[in-house]
Amino acid sequence: EAGRIAADLLGRYDSELAPRVAAGVKAAQKAAAEAGDALKRAHAELPAVTGLLQDAAKGIAFGQSKLDAFQSRLPEAEKRIRDLAAKLRELRKKGNLGEAIELLKSNYVQKAEFLARPIELKQHSLFPIANYGTAMTPFFTVLSLWVGALLLVSMLSLDVHRDAAVQHAYLGRFLTFWAIGLLQSLLVTIGDILLLGVRPASPVLFVLSGLLISTVFMLIVYTLVSVLGNVGKAAAIVLLVLQLAGSGGTFPVQVTAPIFRAFYPFLPFTYAVGLMRETVGGILPEAARRDLSMLLLFGVIALLAGLMLKKPLGRAAESLAAKARASGIIH
Repeated sequence: EAGRIAADLLGRYDSELAPRVAAGVKAAQKAAAEAGDALKRAHAELPAVTGLLQDAAKGIAFGQSKLDAFQSRLPEAEKRIRDLAAKLRELRKKGNLGEAIELLKSNYVQKAEFLARPIELKQHSLFPIANYGTAMTPFFTVLSLWVGALLLVSMLSLDVHRDAAVQHAYLGRFLTFWAIGLLQSLLVTIGDILLLGVRPASPVLFVLSGLLISTVFMLIVYTLVSVLGNVGKAAAIVLLVLQLAGSGGTFPVQVTAPIFRAFYPFLPFTYAVGLMRETVGGILPEAARRDLSMLLLFGVIALLAGLMLKKPLGRAAESLAAKARASGIIH
């Protein structure tokens, strides 16, 4: 019986107790390993924890120093606040504080803009001109008509090779130059409108003014050359140069030299450019009548000078021209 019990106990030990003991030993070993790992990690983290504690200590010390500095400046701040309060009480006594408060409450931006620009100007153009090119059209159109007259007297002969009275020769040859000058004027003025896109206020008057100006210019240049010969050509060129600067065509004559301001009222360009400006920007009747009258006056003077001086000065001019040709320098 005892042997059977012993065998039974051994069997139970092998089947029940031994596995449990082995499992407990394994669990203890695992727990010991995990504890060892935790200790290692804790040991590795100790320097960081030490640094954090040191930083915290420094922060506390820094905060304490700032608090001390702030506490030391409190009396000064208190003094300034008291001074400000005293000034506010003084302003209240003088009655200015309420005005200051009302000003702050109001729209100060709008008031500032009003003070900066108390008057608002509205621009209204009475005689609008589209662009700079249109504004410069009168001057360059007039210039081209004068240059065209110069080219004609340089290219075509002014001499009449048949017996005729001096005045008849003068007028007869002028008709040829006049007809070509009118064609030049039509090409220039109509070309301004159709080719260059100029939009004058009155296109018809623009073209008619060009015809009148071409007639006057042709009379002046033709008379100079017909009476004085090559000297007249030189005089026409000098007059052209003088008018370029002294007629106020490109900028106000008031800003030019005194000599140009002195010649300004006596130059044909002055009134020709003025008349063309009236047709381009808009007609001011008084200015247009003045310019038209002066141009007609220049034309009449040139015509009378040609009729009266052609005969007495013609012989002297022919003699001078013959001597110039004989020199071989001037044709």
